[in-house]
Amino acid sequence: LPTPNPIYDGGDYSKQLASVPNGVLYEVAAPDAQPLKVMHVFGSAGERGYAHGQLLSADIVDFVVNELDDYYRSEVTQIPVASLPKWLQGLVKKLEPMLEKAAPTVFNAALGWVWSQQVKYINASQTRVLDEMAGIVDGVCAPANHTVPEMCDNKAKMLRTMYNVNMLPELVQMQCSMMGAWGDATPDGKLTQMRTLDFGGGPFADRSILVVHHPSDTDHEFAALSFPGFVGIVTGFSKYLAQSEKVDDVTGGKRPKGSYDGQAVSMVIRDMVQLAKTKEEAVSIAVAAKRTWSVWLGLGDFHSQEFTAMLYDQAAAVPYDDTTLPALTNQTAFKHVAYIDKHPQPSPHPDMPALVQEYYGKLDAKTVAQNFPRGMQSGDVHVAVYDFSKSEVMFSFGTTDGPTGNYTRKACNAPFIRFGMDALWNEKKPALFI
Repeated sequence: LPTPNPIYDGGDYSKQLASVPNGVLYEVAAPDAQPLKVMHVFGSAGERGYAHGQLLSADIVDFVVNELDDYYRSEVTQIPVASLPKWLQGLVKKLEPMLEKAAPTVFNAALGWVWSQQVKYINASQTRVLDEMAGIVDGVCAPANHTVPEMCDNKAKMLRTMYNVNMLPELVQMQCSMMGAWGDATPDGKLTQMRTLDFGGGPFADRSILVVHHPSDTDHEFAALSFPGFVGIVTGFSKYLAQSEKVDDVTGGKRPKGSYDGQAVSMVIRDMVQLAKTKEEAVSIAVAAKRTWSVWLGLGDFHSQEFTAMLYDQAAAVPYDDTTLPALTNQTAFKHVAYIDKHPQPSPHPDMPALVQEYYGKLDAKTVAQNFPRGMQSGDVHVAVYDFSKSEVMFSFGTTDGPTGNYTRKACNAPFIRFGMDALWNEKKPALFI
């Protein structure tokens, strides 16, 4: 791959794959890039979920049944057993002699328990994600272009599987990097924001999908860089703001106290992206939430053209900026740049501050996309760079060898695909079928 990473316009390489009354599915196949499915869904939470299930029926079945079971087998030793209830710890211990074979059972027991702790908080949100998940299951069983999957013989079990899958980011945590640059740091003073997702191997990179929501039951369009069947958000943006995220790990110390009794972080992010119009409104949503585990959340908005990094944990949700953040990260302070590298904090690593210094004053989206993830080797599953100056977003994706989930190329080394946000928001609902 030549340096810097190539950037291609998604619209130049897009073709329509399928259409249903409340959704349309495209595929973007840019040169030397992992093909990306882009799905637009319209209507209420249930209607959008139904379209999601119809359009991605085969993908969802492959992903949640076959590929995730393989992933569970490879990751079963990474389950944070000490944070689970005693009966569940006992199950893991009992199955230890055949743990790899029993991994799907162990994972589903753990994920099901996490869901049971969180469902009342998740269901309280006006995003209505339970309706969306029920819609996805119904849609999978009324597919647009495929035969009805066998698993539709037991829809109750299928719905439990959907709940479990959506708890996965809560159980298996990720390492990531984030940055916001504005004012003196960028050529025109507008905000550039980056989010890299480092999650390790598995089926996620190959299954990346851009889901663009056009809701009738909440106020504005929003999008998630996501996976088949997922309704929480790990990477997302709206007409008003964009989000970044990183696990709050601490060098040589313990992460802040947390528990599963609350609303999953990915569901709080969903609330922020779907409901907030400014970064301050997003912070307020986080402050009001019943929080579970500690993470860093990054928020930038069109209104202020600035970026906030929020230290989010069970005890509090506290925003930091370019002047207050360096005391926590141990990194060089730069005016109008707030950033956190992929390492445990406070971080001694020089890669990210060296890049900020090298490109300071020129930190537009193209420069950041082509130099930062690659320079830091951060972003294996995907990278998102938000251009608040041009209302554009750029994504890159990792590619794995399939069966083992090992990377043949990480997202940070891959071409970027660029989308105009207005074009995403202005997609027309499919015409009524006759």
